[in-house]
Amino acid sequence: MGAFEGVLFDFGHTLFDTIAHDVATAEFRKTSGHDVEPAVLASEWELIRQRSRQPSELEKGRDLSAASHRRCWLDLLAPLDRLAPGLAEFVYGLECSPRGWRPYPDTEGVLRELRRREIPVGVVSDCGWDIRGVFAAYELSGLIDAFDLSYEHGPSKPDPRLFESACSKIGVEPAHALMVGDSPLTDGGASAVGIATLILPARNRTMFPALSSVLDLVC
Repeated sequence: MGAFEGVLFDFGHTLFDTIAHDVATAEFRKTSGHDVEPAVLASEWELIRQRSRQPSELEKGRDLSAASHRRCWLDLLAPLDRLAPGLAEFVYGLECSPRGWRPYPDTEGVLRELRRREIPVGVVSDCGWDIRGVFAAYELSGLIDAFDLSYEHGPSKPDPRLFESACSKIGVEPAHALMVGDSPLTDGGASAVGIATLILPARNRTMFPALSSVLDLVC
């Protein structure tokens, strides 16, 4: 430990979190005129998120193309239309744009410190849209050396090819790289190619930052 020469990060719920539910419902009210209680949306969205992480859902290949991503996620989000018509489509659009994401409080500081130490950084994400725009919106693009996105490659995590590609792009051997994510099922796949993996705790990391621990593990 302490000898890692490069870091790979997951995107969602690792470097970035979705916007607060009260902000999302306020945006929906502006565009649709319908009121949805933030607490109700939060409860429904958490159930959907849990379902989305089940192996049976991951096996549908939703992150292998933009079309599959849209089809599978709108199916997952369909219960939201019981709260208000059009809510599923609205949430999907929000989640696929910079407007729907915010960096965790420690994200920028950790990325800037890694750059100061000249530690190369890659982002490995299962997604069906171009997340580079989120980094650009928060002026963090210059702190990322490479992006490996499932919908551009074909395979998705835990397929080893994504992790191998990311290591190659940042110029670090798998044995000297650290993968940081929030899912043992997908991000944990990095271990299959010899990449040490740090799984962040499933808790409210807006209140309890966890990314700073990465800085203790690199050169």
